[in-house]
Amino acid sequence: MKKNVLITGASKGLGASIAKIFAKNGDNIIINYNKSFDSANLLKKELENKYNSKVLLVRADISLENEVK
Repeated sequence: MKKNVLITGASKGLGASIAKIFAKNGDNIIINYNKSFDSANLLKKELENKYNSKVLLVRADISLENEVK
């Protein structure tokens, strides 16, 4: 069964690695980023092309309650 996985700070580093693991398992990925749109978009394209994963990009600063809502 596919999961929908939200990964905060997923545009680079550890978050991107975690996103790749879930995508490899066939899950749908929601990539949260704040300032790194280019990195997030590159990761989105990689996950879609390499793993055929559905990926959604969401820009939000999760330290701000109004942006989380």
